[in-house]
Amino acid sequence: MKININNIPLDSSLGLLAYGHIAFSAWRKVKKEHKKKRDEEK
Repeated sequence: MKININNIPLDSSLGLLAYGHIAFSAWRKVKKEHKKKRDEEK
C-alpha cells in the first residue's frame, strides 16, 4: 500500500500518528536489513 505523504495533515493527531507509523515502519525495515547483514557475516 502506498501513501502520499503530502496529503497527511500535520496539524491533526491522526496526521501525527500516521507520520509516526511511517517512521516506525521504516526503522523496522532498516533494523531487519541490518540484522540480516550481521547474520550473513557470522
